[in-house]
Amino acid sequence: MKPPKKPLRYSSVASAKATKGRILREAISPPGNTAVVNVRAAKDQLSSLLEQASRGAEVIITSDGQPKARLVPVRVQRKLYSVDWGWLESQPLVSGPSAEALVAADRAERAHGTEPHTLD
Repeated sequence: MKPPKKPLRYSSVASAKATKGRILREAISPPGNTAVVNVRAAKDQLSSLLEQASRGAEVIITSDGQPKARLVPVRVQRKLYSVDWGWLESQPLVSGPSAEALVAADRAERAHGTEPHTLD
């Protein structure tokens, strides 16, 4: 990660906006999906910065113009699905009418207005 080329400094107008909670508009946005915010703005806008990070953005927090921390989304690793082939092969084969036959019978019963029968 490269530090910003210039220290992040706010004008008096930006400081006035910071007291009103609008400092994020003043943050420098480097190329890509990254925002650079000073520590004061990060403290004021932590909830919205966390929301941005959860949506995939990277937020770099600076102090005195130097990067100090990064907020990045958490990558949750999902457990890989595994199949117990031995157990699956040991299960008895179930025979019966095909799905197409069951659907055709149900449709025929509905067309004639009779109650569909339950399978045992």
